[in-house]
Amino acid sequence: MIIALCGFMTSGKTLAGEALSEKTGRKLIDLDQYIEQKEGLDMESIFREKGEAYFRKKEEESLRKILDTEDDIILSLGGGTPMNPNCRALLKERTKCFFLTCSPKVLAERMLLLQDGRPLVKALLAEHPNSTKKQKLQILEAWAKEKLQERIPLYQACSIQTIDTSIWDIESITSQIMGGF
Repeated sequence: MIIALCGFMTSGKTLAGEALSEKTGRKLIDLDQYIEQKEGLDMESIFREKGEAYFRKKEEESLRKILDTEDDIILSLGGGTPMNPNCRALLKERTKCFFLTCSPKVLAERMLLLQDGRPLVKALLAEHPNSTKKQKLQILEAWAKEKLQERIPLYQACSIQTIDTSIWDIESITSQIMGGF
């Protein structure tokens, strides 16, 4: 059985995946890291040199390959993976996917703190170079709200359970996931 974790960037997929891997003894595959290894480039370089469309194509190919060759793993997805209808269908059919959700305010705080390696966040903030920290948080929160309106139904469409990670309690989060499989 493949346990997949989906949700917006900085919702806690990687950290929850690492904790689940440790608790269950299952191998963890982070889809973004998998793509970076195959491409020999970090995420920012892939987006900058080859574009988002290229990345999304590689994302689907990589997801398909992992699902065809792996079993009994924890799979941490990129925030945009479920936006692709083919990826959504694969996740629904071949995994037990959990949607990690979080308030836009907390997402904004985490995105500002963890913006390195997140080309979409860096590009958004680059449009506002003289912004204060408070303004950057407002920009990121508004962006997260907008994106979540479009993404939440798609995350839910491929998931069996939604878990709120706004208050980071890894024991509670992993217990809820483990209770669902």
